[in-house]
Amino acid sequence: MKTKYIFSIVALTLGLTACENYFDDKYLDNGDPYIKVVKTYEYTLTEADYATIANNSTNKAKAYEMDSIKGLKNRYQNALVNVGKNGYFNNNATADMYAPAFIYNKYPQVDPGSIFNLTYLTDDGLPPYLRPYNAATRVTLDVTDESQIIAKLPQPDEGLIIGVIYDTDKEVFYESADGYVWTKLDLPAKFHLLPAEANGQVVKWLLVNFPYAEIDQVEVMVWYDETAKHYIAYEYTFDGETWIVNTGVVEESMSFLLDAKKGWAANLSTYYQQAVAGDGNMGKLTVQDFDLQEGITYIWMFDNLYGMKGTAYKSGPHYGEGWVVTPKIKLKKAVAPALSFDMAMNYGPLPEDGRYEQATVWVSTDYAGDVRTATWTQLPWNTFDGKTGFPDANSWNFFNTGRLDLSAWKDQIIYIGFRYKSLPDQTCSTWEIKNILVNEPETAEAEE
Repeated sequence: MKTKYIFSIVALTLGLTACENYFDDKYLDNGDPYIKVVKTYEYTLTEADYATIANNSTNKAKAYEMDSIKGLKNRYQNALVNVGKNGYFNNNATADMYAPAFIYNKYPQVDPGSIFNLTYLTDDGLPPYLRPYNAATRVTLDVTDESQIIAKLPQPDEGLIIGVIYDTDKEVFYESADGYVWTKLDLPAKFHLLPAEANGQVVKWLLVNFPYAEIDQVEVMVWYDETAKHYIAYEYTFDGETWIVNTGVVEESMSFLLDAKKGWAANLSTYYQQAVAGDGNMGKLTVQDFDLQEGITYIWMFDNLYGMKGTAYKSGPHYGEGWVVTPKIKLKKAVAPALSFDMAMNYGPLPEDGRYEQATVWVSTDYAGDVRTATWTQLPWNTFDGKTGFPDANSWNFFNTGRLDLSAWKDQIIYIGFRYKSLPDQTCSTWEIKNILVNEPETAEAEE
């Protein structure tokens, strides 16, 4: 079971009208014509926001509490400080731990059931074997003999690495694997401790010291960052001409849900969430319409009441093609991901006249902004739970698709495209879409 970090907001429940989460299980049952709509917020952290998060009093108290509970000295507190200094989250200070307090302070008066999609930077792209080095701090000891070092080191934490300067300019590393004793750590052969005079000139140092490097050769450069007050350990790969750094800092997104009693909490099993209707805008969904018959200028439009509306009808049927595409959805840690959404379809053709082909859902892993140049795989209706995922009857009643299986794309980054395509001399339906959700159904249910 995944750990959920909750930010309690007692005062928030006063004066706010409670509303049900529209992702509640009962709304995943087909045939319920009413699906609750809530507000979705989209936000990308700025450079200044990381300092705000690190300096938040609630977050400081949480880091102190975690260190105290686990009997550590300053691991979580230092990790939180580094969020502000580095401008990204790290393995001991993650977005789900510390973003809720930031969200509450930024939007203190929003309705329970609202969604906050946060985009942020994290070092999740850093190879696991480098993480301890990037969390390593440094001490300077007034000793001249290496045998005197261990006795003067601070209390060890489990898995901690520390750099030691002694005898004026000698530098060594010690590791506490079990949290009880320090042992000297010899750097692996491909690790190179960068001299102080070469700091800021890593690539130049590599070119000078590896004049005959092979393509894809990897070396790890380690140096102490005086500003961040910890070591930096990055992989550098030779591409045939120069050395390319992998800092491990990548952009990620996480969804947070506001509970009326518990406050903001990370939906760790949710990969994408967009209410659409009621949001005031279409979020990060994008639209592409093309091959339109004369007489129409678009297929898709945003409607604050009904979500995304697609139709080729205007004073009569027309033909054309239009797509609604989600932003990238990362399924890197997924186990059994699934898509569900609410839709209504009216005035559609009969099944024998192409009803099921007029409104389809697709998945791409190489979409780069133009649906016509991407590779798309059609997503069958309800291969996950066997429900009837497509409304056979014409109606304005919203209908939930049930869970559409995305397991074929776990461990990948995907885009989901909703395609409306009408053909010449074909009846034109109106297709409405809202409450788009990509999550981990089994995990989500287990956590209830």
